[in-house]
Amino acid sequence: MKKYILLLLLVAACNSPKRDQEKSSDISAESMLTKQDSLRLKVFISEALKAPLHSMEHQQMLDSALSIQPTNAWLWQQKAMPLFKTRKYQLGKPFLAKAVENDPQKYLDYSAFMKCIFSKDYIKSITEFVQAKNDYGDGYVMDHTYNFYIGLNYLQLNEFERAKEFLLLSKEQQFADFPKDPPQEACHYLDWYYLGVADFELGNYQDAIDSFDMSLKGYDLFADALYFKGRSMTKLGHLEEGAEFEKLAFENGQNSINEDNAIYEIYPYQVFHKLNESVRPK
Repeated sequence: MKKYILLLLLVAACNSPKRDQEKSSDISAESMLTKQDSLRLKVFISEALKAPLHSMEHQQMLDSALSIQPTNAWLWQQKAMPLFKTRKYQLGKPFLAKAVENDPQKYLDYSAFMKCIFSKDYIKSITEFVQAKNDYGDGYVMDHTYNFYIGLNYLQLNEFERAKEFLLLSKEQQFADFPKDPPQEACHYLDWYYLGVADFELGNYQDAIDSFDMSLKGYDLFADALYFKGRSMTKLGHLEEGAEFEKLAFENGQNSINEDNAIYEIYPYQVFHKLNESVRPK
């Protein structure tokens, strides 16, 4: 998937905020500051980045920087991000809103992502992704298409037809972006997985199995896909084969969703996660 990541860096580099990566990119207005304020701003940012990410010292240094440059969207995002990662969503939301207010082109899709995966504000996430699509066109954020996350939001709202609609749009978007790649590589394994989940919920079990097979081609022994493939086979009456796939899933429970943010949050329809006692090492 290296080429996939490279394209995202070119197409959507601004859409994946990193703690150190962007520390100077959002200080373009610094030239409007006095020399003294510019130096103070740099000191406060440097001290914020030296402090532990989840510490009060980190927040206090960012507050000092914002007192000098209150329209710096990156500083607001940096205040929000560690709060979301410690599940203090109510505290982080106003800061993230300020980041969007000051630079919507850069942070609107990121805000929509955070609402989908972290704070579970699915309807608001859909609204923001639709706004981002309308204002800036289809894009990627945190390695996936806007359509992918809209599909996840609809899955979590039990609107399975709508979920499938957007997951198909995501698939076609990736096919267009990577026309020379085989389908299992052009389209992310999670797109195939969630497309399979949508069909499973709709009772389209053979279509679900086909999508889970594509997901497994992209991620060998992906336990969650194996589990739902087994369940789909059972639904079709293939009881023994379905049971074998479910057994294989539990044997490979360590091969679950491997997104970077899976260390903070359980993803939709993630069977083999850290809170599932049945897959913890004995």
